[in-house]
Amino acid sequence: MRYKQSSDHSAELLRQVLPRIARHGGLYYPVNYAVWYEYLTGGNLPLAEEINRRLENNNLLSQEDIEKLYDVYIAQHQATQVEKMEVGLGGLLGKLGELADKSGGEANEYTRTLKECEAALGSAGDKGNVSEVVATLLSSTSGMRDSAESLRQVLDVTRNEVQELRTELDSLQNEAMTDSLTGLKNRRGFNRAIDVMIATDPDALARCAVMIADIDHFKRVNDSYGHLFGDQVLRTAGNALKSVVKGRDIVARFGGEEFIILLPNTPKTGAYTLAEQLRNTFARGRIRRINSDEYIDSVTISIGVAMPTQGESIDQVIERADRALYRAKQEGRNCVRVAAA
Repeated sequence: MRYKQSSDHSAELLRQVLPRIARHGGLYYPVNYAVWYEYLTGGNLPLAEEINRRLENNNLLSQEDIEKLYDVYIAQHQATQVEKMEVGLGGLLGKLGELADKSGGEANEYTRTLKECEAALGSAGDKGNVSEVVATLLSSTSGMRDSAESLRQVLDVTRNEVQELRTELDSLQNEAMTDSLTGLKNRRGFNRAIDVMIATDPDALARCAVMIADIDHFKRVNDSYGHLFGDQVLRTAGNALKSVVKGRDIVARFGGEEFIILLPNTPKTGAYTLAEQLRNTFARGRIRRINSDEYIDSVTISIGVAMPTQGESIDQVIERADRALYRAKQEGRNCVRVAAA
């Protein structure tokens, strides 16, 4: 845990965090706590400088602003640190593995040779001072064998411990790229998945469709039914996305109530059909309020779709999909719109 404030100090920080959350959006999400807590501790200077810059002239931060600050200055920083640790640990594990294999092989060979010497010397008989030398050699041989065996055991234990640590770091890295509320990838996880895809196939992006989905009137949902129900809506949206995307498709919560889907090897007609399937799946769903028998069936989503054109970056394709989403919102919501090439 990297926070070292005392209990009293943490309580004082919380007292200062709450009015800031109330002033800037009023949503008491964990992300909001984290951003303002880091800001007030003064330990995250880049975050503090960016917030101070944005607060000039009494500007207010939206929920989207807060989540972007969290992604860039907290989640991304943590994930970067994890990546560095993983690289260093991976190298260490490799070296330990080589050492263990080499030392284990040498120890086994040396033990076999020493056993042969023991057998030969033990049958040579007593010939003056030779017997003392033999006794010393036998003792030394036995000690060397024990030492070699101990070394092998230590190396085995060390390698196992390092492997366990690496597994824990892998889990931590996965958490740093996962949205805790929906279980989908977060923005950083989405970008990493694209990097992996392009590293495998540099031309893959040209054959992908991009969809951006946004929950309609989400603020109204929060205001009418509370933020806990809003979280339930977000989880439902995440589950709906998981139900329609398959295989190599990449789906992520992009921030707030917005989701993004990358569809490899998908033509425009296929992307539009999938978007309509997702929209209908969500529109037909009934969401149950927590600790209640009441169901809400009036929540819908709008979707923008874009196909890459020659020479476009992924950011440019996403921008066009976002404009198509905006058009869907302007034209009545609960619909799908495809961006012009």
